[in-house]
Amino acid sequence: MERYIIELKDLSKRTFFLELLSQLDFIDFKIREEEEEEPVTEKDYDFFQSAGLFVNREINANQLRKEAWRIPS
Repeated sequence: MERYIIELKDLSKRTFFLELLSQLDFIDFKIREEEEEEPVTEKDYDFFQSAGLFVNREINANQLRKEAWRIPS
């Protein structure tokens, strides 16, 4: 079985479209009302959870700046 999502651009044609689908015996269809998406809430970034990000790595602030800004050595 395959599933398709169809979005009607003109809701005035909805009745016609549903009638058409009901006449096709090889199609089972369900009407689902569009669900409102919940707004995505971003968590506040906790700076202190990044502590230790570069632990045990042989890199310092100057090297990071050079990499970030592509400053020639």
